[in-house]
Amino acid sequence: MVLSHLLPLSLLVVPVIWGLYGYVTTRKDKKDAVVNTGSYWPLVINSAVLYALAFNLIFFIQELFLALGKRWLGLKAILYHNNHNWEGNHPMDALAQGYGATAIFITGVICLLIARRVKLSPHWLQLFFLWMAFQGLAQSLPQFITAAMAPDTDTGQAYTYLGITDKVGLLITIAGIILMLLTGMAYSQYLLQLAPSDKYIVTASHRFNYLFRIAVAASVIGIMLIIPFRIMPWSRATAPVFVTLLSIPMVFAHAWKAKPGYTINSEVNRKIFIWPVVFLIILLLIFQLILAKGVEI
Repeated sequence: MVLSHLLPLSLLVVPVIWGLYGYVTTRKDKKDAVVNTGSYWPLVINSAVLYALAFNLIFFIQELFLALGKRWLGLKAILYHNNHNWEGNHPMDALAQGYGATAIFITGVICLLIARRVKLSPHWLQLFFLWMAFQGLAQSLPQFITAAMAPDTDTGQAYTYLGITDKVGLLITIAGIILMLLTGMAYSQYLLQLAPSDKYIVTASHRFNYLFRIAVAASVIGIMLIIPFRIMPWSRATAPVFVTLLSIPMVFAHAWKAKPGYTINSEVNRKIFIWPVVFLIILLLIFQLILAKGVEI
C-alpha cells in the first residue's frame, strides 16, 4: 500500500532523471547556428493564453458532466465555475462522480485527433486543440491514478461503487502513470513540429530552448492567468499548479530525444493573436459573473 502511494511521485522523478540523462548525453553536441526568427515573446504569450483557455474549458467540461450525471439520476444539480453541487440522494450518485474524469479524457482524445488532422495548419487553432487534448489527458489521468488510494475523491467514489479491488486499482495506477509519461513524450514531438524550421530544432539544446518557451514558460504564465478563474476559495487555485507539475516536466525532459520529423512554421511563433485573448476574457466574465453564482441544471 505504501508503494502505491509513492507511485504518483514517478511523474516528477522520471522526467528529472530522463532530462538529466539527456542533458549529459547531448551536452557535447555541435551547437549549430539558428536563424533569427524574431521576438521571444509571441510564442510564449500565445501558448500561455491558449494553455489557460484550454485548462478552463476542460475543467468546465468536467464539472458540467459531474452535474449532468446527478441530473440524469433525477437529482437537483447546480453548476459553478470551479465546482458543482447537488441535492438529494440516489444509489448511483457515487458512480456519477466518475463521469467528469471520463468525459474530459474522451474530450482529450477527440481534440488530439482534431489537432493531428489539422497538423499542416500554421494557425493558432492547432496549438489550441493540442492544449485542449493535453489538458483533457493531464486533468483526467491523475484522477484515475490516485483513485484507488483516495476513495473520497470523485473518481475514488466511482471505484468504490464499481467494487474495484486494490490489485486492479494498482494496475490502473501503473497504466495511468505510463500513459501520462508517454503523453509528455509525444507532446515534445507535437510541439516541436510548430517550430519555425527544422534547423531551428536540429540540436538538443535548441529543442530544449523551444520547448522551454512553448511549454514551460507558457504554462507558468498560464497558471497566473488561470488563478482569477478559480477563486474563491483560494484553495482551488492549486489545481492548475498540480496539473502542470505532473504533466509538463516530461514534455520538457524528452526534448533531447524527440524527433519531430518536420516543422510547419506556425504563426504562433511570429505574432500575438488577439482572438484567444478575447475568448479568455469572455470566458472569465462568464465564469465570475454567471457561473460563480451557480446555475441550476
